[in-house]
Amino acid sequence: MKIITAEHAGFCGGVRKAVDAALKAAGNGAVYSLGPLAHNESLLRRLHDNGVVTVERLADVPPGAKVLIRTHGVTPDIFAEAAQRGIEIIDATCPYVAKLQKLVATLTAEGKQVIIVGDPAHPEVQGLVGWGNGEPHVISSPEQISQIDSNKPLAVVAQTTQRQSIVNEIGEKLKEQVPAVDIYETICQATVQRQATARELADEVDVMVVVGGSQSSNTRKLAEICRDAGVKTIQITEADELDTSQLQDVGTVGVTAGASTPDWTIKEVIGKMENEKNVESQEEPEVQEEQEEQEEQVAVEEVSLNQEVREFSAGDVVTGTIVQISEDEVLVDIGYKSEGVLPRQEMILKPDEALSEAVQIGQEIEVVVKNVDTQEGRVLLSRKNIERKNKWEELEQAFENGNVLTGRVKEAVQAGLVVDLGGGYEGFMPGSLVDIRFIPDFSEFVNQEITFKVIEIRREKEKLILSRKQVLEEESSAQKEQILKGLKQGEIIRGTVKRLTNFGAFVDVGGIDGLVHISEISWHRIDHPSEVLNVNDEIDVKVIEVIPERERIGLSIRQALPDPWTEITKKFKAGEVVEGKVTRLVDFGVFVELIPGVEGLVHISQLAGYHVKQASEVVQQGETVKVKILDINTEAKRVSLSMRDASPRPKKEATQQQQYQQPADTGTGLTLGDVFGNLFDTSDNDKEE
Repeated sequence: MKIITAEHAGFCGGVRKAVDAALKAAGNGAVYSLGPLAHNESLLRRLHDNGVVTVERLADVPPGAKVLIRTHGVTPDIFAEAAQRGIEIIDATCPYVAKLQKLVATLTAEGKQVIIVGDPAHPEVQGLVGWGNGEPHVISSPEQISQIDSNKPLAVVAQTTQRQSIVNEIGEKLKEQVPAVDIYETICQATVQRQATARELADEVDVMVVVGGSQSSNTRKLAEICRDAGVKTIQITEADELDTSQLQDVGTVGVTAGASTPDWTIKEVIGKMENEKNVESQEEPEVQEEQEEQEEQVAVEEVSLNQEVREFSAGDVVTGTIVQISEDEVLVDIGYKSEGVLPRQEMILKPDEALSEAVQIGQEIEVVVKNVDTQEGRVLLSRKNIERKNKWEELEQAFENGNVLTGRVKEAVQAGLVVDLGGGYEGFMPGSLVDIRFIPDFSEFVNQEITFKVIEIRREKEKLILSRKQVLEEESSAQKEQILKGLKQGEIIRGTVKRLTNFGAFVDVGGIDGLVHISEISWHRIDHPSEVLNVNDEIDVKVIEVIPERERIGLSIRQALPDPWTEITKKFKAGEVVEGKVTRLVDFGVFVELIPGVEGLVHISQLAGYHVKQASEVVQQGETVKVKILDINTEAKRVSLSMRDASPRPKKEATQQQQYQQPADTGTGLTLGDVFGNLFDTSDNDKEE
């Protein structure tokens, strides 16, 4: 049996670098790999034995530890989260994947519909979707093309380990349906080489043995390519899985391996086959690490991602993509042979603001080339002038359009507030324009974020006058308008008592005050609202009138309460004698309150058993008296009462006693008393009555 090893098999340069970086870092303590470093079980075991711990989430990595980003790459938010938690990142993202991430971010920002041909569950693809802010569509077969919006320009990229034939097939079908389709060559050249040499070798041998992890995407694709060539294909993870009985009477065996397969695994598989007696000849796998790395680097530089190396001069304004953020600087890909350096001091930041809070990895940013060191290949960038220019344009536009802006109060002075507007600009807000209400001390606003409008601007002096009061007034007006439109006559709402006056109470019903007239406060008579209400009381009120054009709302408290007249017949009956309080004295009698909100009339003729000229002769206001209920008329809301029948009183005594006089002499020796006797003595009659 003859064994032939494919020219390109096993570790690619990217995986080899990642493994070396992990082992080197683990030599100085534990290092964490965010996800399996490669889809190969034997490799993962060896890494674990050397101190490389695999975790699935960044949350599982202790603060301050080291985490390795595997060749598949991750979403941009992982870098930001790591920086925030003080986790050191060892970025081993494959160069092809890194370039593809930037491309997806750029295409998405341009508004194109990005299609990723690949496995939606693969970590590389999931990372690419993250670089596209979740917008790219992922398809793995031509049948899924129907999901694509054919009216929008398409940009097609492929997972770096995808089969070229599938990409070609999907691309051709897309061109048939969509007018504008841009297809980018993004498959890793190392993958292309492995697939090509595997296909060539499959035509020459009787059996193909494909070695690689069971979860390895590129290994599965190698096996598919070999089977499509019509040759018997055996896919295994390591030497122990190889059943040599399948190779009996086989003349030639070809061996290939996925990009995550270690060299030692390939040797072990070949070694097991070599021990068979029928082995006639063999070929040692050629390990050409340096050559592969050089080829891969050249291939990366030649990848068609519409990015050409440019030359820059001081003063050039360019747009780049942020690829790395540290505590002191930001690295920006501007299409140069190396990333441009944007130092912290060349940006305008808020006090104590971290760079990771101001910008994000993957974000496009406009910068000015400050200096180019051609010998070192280093480009120094700046954002200050651009930020000031952009901010001033924003302020001018806000002034012209009346836009509402937000800023931080930097300082409170006697005359008002100094506000940090960003971009190195400050604005002044006079005290009279700070609030609708009077503010005795402006210090409460220091370090607070406030909204305002620019009401005056002078470019030559960079002077800006701000008004928060105008914003509050407009918000209040809009709120009032909304409330007035929403209120419906007859509905009961919740409100807060704001002011009490002689004629009623003002109640806040959500930003606008309505009036409760004193007659609508209670079912019983009151002389002043303070008898039943206090400022800041929360109460239910009924809307009885809404006039939007006058911003007028009429409210009633008593109508929001049960009508006491509905309770009167349940509590009282005609003929009963009850107690009540005299509330009013009038010419024709007095009113007596039976329960709050219900008064009955005692007519002047019913006050006593004798003639009464004025009610005050019998009772006084505020006095508690007994009354007999003569009649209850709930429809007319009238109760007739009698004090005379409830407790009869003696007749009114003479206001002046008659003076005793000596009986007059009639001249006959008889007095009038002798003649009339006791005719005018009424004491006995009074007693009888």
